[in-house]
Amino acid sequence: MEPLLIILIPGIAGGLLVAFFLVYRPARPAVSAPVVRRTLPPTSPSLINMARIQIDGVGGLGMVAMAMAVAISVPWIRLSVSVGFVLGAVVAAALITWRRRSGPLTSSSRHAGAHSDSWSWDDPD
Repeated sequence: MEPLLIILIPGIAGGLLVAFFLVYRPARPAVSAPVVRRTLPPTSPSLINMARIQIDGVGGLGMVAMAMAVAISVPWIRLSVSVGFVLGAVVAAALITWRRRSGPLTSSSRHAGAHSDSWSWDDPD
């Protein structure tokens, strides 16, 4: 309990001191800044999208290696990645089996290959 108090009491006292300084600091003269009449571009998800980072060269290889090292060393991430890998393989195998049993897609007129309903290799026209 003592190590917690050794850190907690100075932290609270320092926070109160900083708060007091920010509230009661002497007023400075206002500096006029130039007015810029320009609108900001609209925000988009691509500004913070990590998937848009290119994985090229040695830096990209380092990023992949770092992500793998973190995924392996942190137990909960390792568990979730392992469960995702196993369940993904099971779902992929089930989908492949189901697609093979159900045959070609109904939009392909039940013929092998990319044929439409209006034309077929078997038509004499």
